[in-house]
Amino acid sequence: MHIKKRTFRIIGLLCLLCVLVGAGIGYRLYNKPHRSAATETAIVVSAAVLATEYEKNETASNKKYLGQVLQVSGSVSDVSVNQQHKTVIVLTGSDMSGVQCSLLEEAPAIKKGDAVTIKGFCSGFLTDVILDRCILVH
Repeated sequence: MHIKKRTFRIIGLLCLLCVLVGAGIGYRLYNKPHRSAATETAIVVSAAVLATEYEKNETASNKKYLGQVLQVSGSVSDVSVNQQHKTVIVLTGSDMSGVQCSLLEEAPAIKKGDAVTIKGFCSGFLTDVILDRCILVH
């Protein structure tokens, strides 16, 4: 009987330790600062090169760009507003695809044909290369 109580006590303490460690890790991850495109060093690439690379080999391009901050320059082919009321700018890439950039803040009067440079996080490729949390580079 004494051995059972001791075993249960040890198991209970181990479970409590696991819960405390898990809570500490969760707290630290929850309070981790968010990455900002404005403060990170970016990979500089043109919209045409980026779109062409993704069309040729999406897997290799994902290894190179996915989750990275990119600074992309190109000509604006479309400007719209998404469901979150954020400005979305599409840069001319190739004949088949472009680079879609969702801006964090309101964009000044940008119109089709303007040359712009945008910095943001690469989220992959659908029919366009997708950049999120973007800012305009002046």
